[in-house]
Amino acid sequence: MFYGCKSLSNIKPLENWNVGNGNKFSYMFGNCTSMSDIKPLENWDVSNGRSFNGMLTDCYSLTDIKLLKIGMLVEAIFWVICS
Repeated sequence: MFYGCKSLSNIKPLENWNVGNGNKFSYMFGNCTSMSDIKPLENWDVSNGRSFNGMLTDCYSLTDIKLLKIGMLVEAIFWVICS
């Protein structure tokens, strides 16, 4: 959805998004190199999610990543390559 948005830094407007029915979150924020904080996503209900790989891949500016409320996952690789 936001893949490659290198200038995306403020995701506060997304904090109240209803993503409860979403199941594919792969690469959603991949390559968003300016994004430094994912705290606005902490209340997202992604318990129906089944695909998370690469969700935050190449997000090099992230300073603090806390797990979202993920419930049961088929893939739990979405924090990989967030160095």
